[in-house]
Amino acid sequence: MSVRSMTEWDARLQYRYGFYAIYAVVTALFIVGLKQLPASAQTSGLVLILFSDPGFLGFYFVGALVLFEKNEGVLDALVSSPLSVRDYLVSKAASLSFIALLGATTVALFVYGPGFDWVWFVLGIGLTAVVFTLLGFVAVARFDTLNTYFMTAILYLTPLSLPLLDFFGIVEHPLVYLFPTQASLVLITAAFEAVPTWELAYGVGYLVVWMGLSYLLARRAFVRHIVRGTGDGGQPSRRHRPGLFAGRSLGPTATLIVTDLRNWSRDPLLLYIGFFPILLGLLVRFGLSPLDAALTFVDLSAYAGILLAAILLLPGATFGFAAGIFMLEDREQGILQALRTTPLTGDGYLRYRGLVFLTLTFLMTLVVVPLVNLGTLSLGTLVALAAVGSFHTAVTGLLMASLASNTVEGVGVSKGLGFLIIGPMVALALVAEPLQFLAGVFPPFWVMKATVLALAGEGGVLTMLAVGVLYNALVIAGLLRLFNRRAD
Repeated sequence: MSVRSMTEWDARLQYRYGFYAIYAVVTALFIVGLKQLPASAQTSGLVLILFSDPGFLGFYFVGALVLFEKNEGVLDALVSSPLSVRDYLVSKAASLSFIALLGATTVALFVYGPGFDWVWFVLGIGLTAVVFTLLGFVAVARFDTLNTYFMTAILYLTPLSLPLLDFFGIVEHPLVYLFPTQASLVLITAAFEAVPTWELAYGVGYLVVWMGLSYLLARRAFVRHIVRGTGDGGQPSRRHRPGLFAGRSLGPTATLIVTDLRNWSRDPLLLYIGFFPILLGLLVRFGLSPLDAALTFVDLSAYAGILLAAILLLPGATFGFAAGIFMLEDREQGILQALRTTPLTGDGYLRYRGLVFLTLTFLMTLVVVPLVNLGTLSLGTLVALAAVGSFHTAVTGLLMASLASNTVEGVGVSKGLGFLIIGPMVALALVAEPLQFLAGVFPPFWVMKATVLALAGEGGVLTMLAVGVLYNALVIAGLLRLFNRRAD
């Protein structure tokens, strides 16, 4: 199989798993959001989006694809085929970089127009996508589960995001030029405004060096962890752990509880998810003021209520993602089908999952909202907002589990779920009533609107919460029916 054939096969696989469809929706939402920014902020916002999304697309998606190929035995077959390691890596980098360039070009044309510098644009997006696709393979090669890979991805991407501090003028230091992402920012920025020649030379040269280095690391990881199978960094996947019914004498519900407790205690990603809202809350509490001071085109303090409304839904988004991954893995491994023959039943399984994750979300929200210190809410109001906001967990988890056929597609679906919160944020910030209520098609809108009203001391909070409960219940009921049909 040639590189061209393998690239075409990868592209067809990515299309079948909905990568193109999901990215089309995400791209359209980016365009709409950027169009709402003031003209003075559009270019900076565009550069940020092009850097953080299409440029990093390969890192996330290559992990999902490689894990799918591992679990389905595709990589074992490829190892014994004439396809070389180089051809495999090149095909992955080429197919995912094409999606990144396609999405980035669409966003740039609609937001900025065709008058940008295409050379620096293609070099910036293309080289960045290739580098991070290869680095994503390095990160995923040793693992067998999506959870452990995502935990490693966080460790990779956090330091690589540090040049954003320089981009926003929060921390300016020459050491940021040691990060390849600084080179990415330089080239992407050069597509829209003048950049010194020495920086352009640095951007191209440094990314080319990193492309070669990341290829060598990816090739080494392939040989070590795929060909020789000597990976020692990952945990055994859930499918190789003791079976769900190993403790059947406990009963199906008790066994599910024991299994989940083991997974949460052993799985670093699940532990991270549990504490992520608190970590982000601390970041907002201590980092929002410096960021607000550095940004000249917007006064973040004027939008404190909207920011708090979004943060109130953060626990629901994170725990919903975990719930979605759990349900997809349980369906893939036949656990859901097996539960239908037990006293717990499939409906009991969903009630159990919902109770656990909604309770965790509710409790975490009660901690995070006061932590960020963006406004004062009475205890009763906070409890009511946290209770209704916890429905976002069910919406997020069921959207992932209902729209995706497996965890690979689940990763793609999760990419667009952030707009469930971003959409209402934009409406609350930029659209006046009554048109603002059109954003009510997004289930989180109603609790976010209630939060803004409560902070402003205005009436209508209970009405917004009541509508939110009713609308979320209808959405969840519809998603449950869709999930059960797919489970069959």
